[in-house]
Amino acid sequence: MKVDSIVDRACQNIQEWIVTGRFKPGEQIKEENISQRLEISRPPVREALKMLEATGLVVRKPRRGVFVPLLTRKDVWEIYTLKAALYELVTELAMDVMTDIEVRELETLVEEMEQIVSEDPVDILRYQKHHKGFHSRLMGIAGNGRLNAFAANLHNQVTPFSYKSLQQKDHLLASVRYHREIIEAIKMGDRPLACRLMKQHVLDALLVFRDMQDAVWNEVLPSSMVMEG
Repeated sequence: MKVDSIVDRACQNIQEWIVTGRFKPGEQIKEENISQRLEISRPPVREALKMLEATGLVVRKPRRGVFVPLLTRKDVWEIYTLKAALYELVTELAMDVMTDIEVRELETLVEEMEQIVSEDPVDILRYQKHHKGFHSRLMGIAGNGRLNAFAANLHNQVTPFSYKSLQQKDHLLASVRYHREIIEAIKMGDRPLACRLMKQHVLDALLVFRDMQDAVWNEVLPSSMVMEG
């Protein structure tokens, strides 16, 4: 097996364990444990953790190791409000240069998201993959590399929270409905509507977190962090 494929496999597994809550916020991720679990050597695990650190999905603390980020309510609010502004700007920039072929590519991703939501049970990880694909494609079309990298980093930081919230059926349906409305606005060339829907889509996800029951939030954050922010 090629080294790159081993690193990729380690990266994918660690990411999935973080997103689905197998690794909790604030928990240390130890190379030795990962290598034993995946039955691979430690160097590919080390490389995978470096890749995830670059995306914002893990953080490295000097002389302590690698950890899952521990976010407070204030952290989540800051990330989502900034993410909303950036996604709105991405939509505006993309619509300046978008071709009919690119519009169709985006609509295909939305159709795939709609198909996933129609299935029982819904594969949330698969939905998230296509959801991320939609926004990544939009960022690629916009063509602002620095903005795209920053927005992608913010998205990665709250992916575990998104996974938990999307398990709520109403939020899942609202998410896919927003994407259908966004793509229809893009097809009509209605830039103000598309931008407004994009921003509201992100901010509504933030409201879901505020409405989550304390018991649900406590599963994500240690009790000492719940009231911060």
